[in-house]
Amino acid sequence: MGIVPSMRQTQRQARTQGLRTADTIRFGYYACKGGQLYRVMQGYKNSDDASATEYLNDIKYIAFDALRIHYDCIASCTGAPPTAWATIPSTKSSPNYGKPNPLNAVIAQAMAPNGIPQLRLEATTTKTHNTINPRTFNLTNTSDEPPLNHVLLVEDSWVSGATVQSAAAMLHQIGAEHVTIYCLARIIDLRWTRRELGEQVSNGIMALRHETHWCPWTLQKHKP
Repeated sequence: MGIVPSMRQTQRQARTQGLRTADTIRFGYYACKGGQLYRVMQGYKNSDDASATEYLNDIKYIAFDALRIHYDCIASCTGAPPTAWATIPSTKSSPNYGKPNPLNAVIAQAMAPNGIPQLRLEATTTKTHNTINPRTFNLTNTSDEPPLNHVLLVEDSWVSGATVQSAAAMLHQIGAEHVTIYCLARIIDLRWTRRELGEQVSNGIMALRHETHWCPWTLQKHKP
């Protein structure tokens, strides 16, 4: 899927079902299929990959930049700091279903100084590809009143966004006031982009470079 059409598809599905999706969405990086960051996103959870440990260090760098160094910028972006956070577990259709998610440990470490609780999500049904469904997940916290004022959802990669938006829709249904999604990498298929959106767009994506002091929340350069 391309950059914008896949997101529009998810939003159309949400409107058709009367679902409320995330209020704020931010991405860390673009990960072009076949590129190094794409390999990181595909390999860090694979214990059979000889580079998994190295890939996990890359994941830590991206996560800590947004959630430790620029944590205070979340409130500047959304109007208030998060009151709880969660990662997205592997769905029942994933080969990683039921396995420990190394991303969760990374995010727990990044968020520890902020003192806000983790919400634990559980996959409850098999996911249909690129389809938003709030019944895909439920909340397993034992607290009768989890702090749902502002929930920060963290996902490693985004293709259509249907999986993480399913979690956002579920959280809104149970009372979340504001849901923010931070996705470490937006997956880009350059062949699709070139074919559907043109050479100029695909070349522009390939020319993007990381800028020092770039804030993933305010989308401006500043020293934290």
